[in-house]
Amino acid sequence: MLVRSLGMAGPAIVHIEFKSSDFARTSAFYAKLFDWRTEHNASGSYMKLDSSDGPSAGWVRADLVQAPGPVTYLQVDDLAAKLEAVEEAGGRVLVPSLPFAGGGEIGLFADPDGNVIGLWQRKTAAAAGGADAAKAAAPKAPATPKAAAKPASKPKKKK
Repeated sequence: MLVRSLGMAGPAIVHIEFKSSDFARTSAFYAKLFDWRTEHNASGSYMKLDSSDGPSAGWVRADLVQAPGPVTYLQVDDLAAKLEAVEEAGGRVLVPSLPFAGGGEIGLFADPDGNVIGLWQRKTAAAAGGADAAKAAAPKAPATPKAAAKPASKPKKKK
């Protein structure tokens, strides 16, 4: 992983999402350029990269995206605590928690420059009721938050 190879501490990038206004065009482009294969979800709102190399990746339908660019997901042990730390550090929580089909939950925040970052907390084996959950892969297709399509409220000013 790039993050690890640079000697940086902290969570690794586990997933990255891009936006697409035309899944067929996007799929054809990357297939021609890199021989990538993609798979659409049943609702037509998400297309994932069919790959076992590197972090997982996918595309969200452009009309559902609030982020100005790609959204990178980092794995964390405690989503609520990390989102609290985001606010304490001057960031803004956009989506506090959404479950996703791969197990666990995600949250989204904006850094002080407006970059949107996703956090992923894996479902623990105890919460999932077995060791299989501990082996769960990184999120392949996090739920696309409808709440993120609306502008987030401005952060409260400290007195």
